[in-house]
Amino acid sequence: MNKKERLSAFNRNNILTAAKKLFEEKGITQTTMDDISKEADYSKSTVYVYFKSKDEICSFIKLEYFELLRTAVSEALENDSGFPDGFYAICNTLMKFYKEYPLFFEIVLDEVRLPDGKSDTVLFRLYEVGEEINDIIENYLEKCIAENLIHLDLPPKQATFVLWAYITGIITMAHKKEMYINMEMKISKEDFMHNGFRLLQKSIII
Repeated sequence: MNKKERLSAFNRNNILTAAKKLFEEKGITQTTMDDISKEADYSKSTVYVYFKSKDEICSFIKLEYFELLRTAVSEALENDSGFPDGFYAICNTLMKFYKEYPLFFEIVLDEVRLPDGKSDTVLFRLYEVGEEINDIIENYLEKCIAENLIHLDLPPKQATFVLWAYITGIITMAHKKEMYINMEMKISKEDFMHNGFRLLQKSIII
């Protein structure tokens, strides 16, 4: 990487860091390109040199999270831990992600725009990494089915998507409704999440 490329990477990273900070503090919708340029200490025109729009900034941040998640999910299942250990490893990975990357669920679970061919590089890469993550989970489920550990009433690809919806929904609900869970159920959000995961686990185990 030459000096010009290093400077470009440095500036892009500063802009993305500023955007993530603002998205976490103000929310994505409420954050403007003006806000991002001020936080990054660049002119608005400079920000537009590196990113066409706020949507493109979101896509780059989403790609960063997807790549981190792909590594984390792969590592969670690398010990061939079977079922339910592998299932709980996935759940715990997502719980940890919510804690470490509070913006993750908001930005990653938003609508995914499909790439129009490979010309839209970041969207294509985003789609590609997302499918790689789904493949890791799908392969795990197929292995568990083959070993007669679980049963699924859905094709593995669809079951993978349902699994994501269930686990992320439980985690999101636990954090957003923590006060209600503490007051009305007399349990912690961690207990609520683990109870929800256990309910799902029991529904598919043989």
